[in-house]
Amino acid sequence: MLGIGGEEYEQRQIAMRRLAARAGFQGVVAWSRGGSTQDHYADVYYLTGFYQHQPFVPDAPGRWRAQGHAAVVLPVDGPALLLTDVRAVQEPRPAAPVRTAPDLVDALAEQIRASIPVGTVGLIGCEAMAASWWRRLRSTLPGHDLVDADHLARQVRRIKSPAELSLLRASGALGQRAMAAAQDAATPGTTEAEVAAAAIAEIVRAGGAYYGMGISSGAESHTFAASGPAPYSADRRLSAGDLLRIDLYGSVHGYLFDLARTWIVGTEPTTEQRRLLDAVRDSVHAGIEMLRPGRPIGEVARRCQKVFERSEFVAHHGLPGSEMGGAWGHGLGLSFEPPWVTEDGPDASERLEAGMCLALERRIAMPSVGDANYEDDVIITDSGPELITSDPR
Repeated sequence: MLGIGGEEYEQRQIAMRRLAARAGFQGVVAWSRGGSTQDHYADVYYLTGFYQHQPFVPDAPGRWRAQGHAAVVLPVDGPALLLTDVRAVQEPRPAAPVRTAPDLVDALAEQIRASIPVGTVGLIGCEAMAASWWRRLRSTLPGHDLVDADHLARQVRRIKSPAELSLLRASGALGQRAMAAAQDAATPGTTEAEVAAAAIAEIVRAGGAYYGMGISSGAESHTFAASGPAPYSADRRLSAGDLLRIDLYGSVHGYLFDLARTWIVGTEPTTEQRRLLDAVRDSVHAGIEMLRPGRPIGEVARRCQKVFERSEFVAHHGLPGSEMGGAWGHGLGLSFEPPWVTEDGPDASERLEAGMCLALERRIAMPSVGDANYEDDVIITDSGPELITSDPR
């Protein structure tokens, strides 16, 4: 059965305590946001297997504060405690004792005072911590120094366990099935929304979690998605010959798939469209071939860039600007995460190791030509790259 067992969560907490102690912390706090979004859930989930589905609700002092969030308090020399405003928790139980409190910020301050000696406390999940809650914590904990410790989470999650790799494989396979369902639905006369619904239904039917997508087509194919709250249009109907581009992301047991495909609706691509599609696919595939233990990440990015620059598309249109700030991909696990696949920068000299998972991608967006996006997810193994989003067809 897929999933993470209680013993692995215990080992994760031990590993985090060791990292925290080496960093000079007396303990750490993992803070996460739920609400059925997957932007900031990973830190609490990684340590306990708990996800908070209550959506965020603005504070009502005296009644509730930080609804839709959860926290783990982890002293370097004591047991973990999970704080949530959920009154009852379903199976599987979190891998830590649970304390329920309507005001998570006050409860967190109280628990820090009770379990972590005066000193430095690392905060993991800073992006999900509102400034008003941060100020309140600091004002009520004058003897504790709260500091950013997100680097600890990145370090401990970098290499995946065998159980995590199994989940990533299952997630990649589900993502590919969802994309195939979208392709099957994308016939002339259907809407972007109907195509999106086919992909989402496949994810939900299998028990996965839909995270989001960017979808565009036809005259709007050079954009990432519609400007409104929905990333797809219920009015834009596909025509034969349209470019249709989808960047799709979701998860299995919290572990993400992230893949992108572009194709031509209802007919074979023109010569110009083929150049566009080949440029993004071939450059990503060239990078995938380089994903082997010991290889510096910068070399992977340089290989992708070189193949892209030699493409027929660039020969005819020149070199377009990057849609990702020069990055050719990123780490993948419980979130979109480092390392960033770039030719330079802080991660370029990092060497690949077995057990890492990367998403390699490229997107071209030119109003005069259209948009093409290609992305695959890959596990690094001792024998080389393992593509986990391959199309079985």
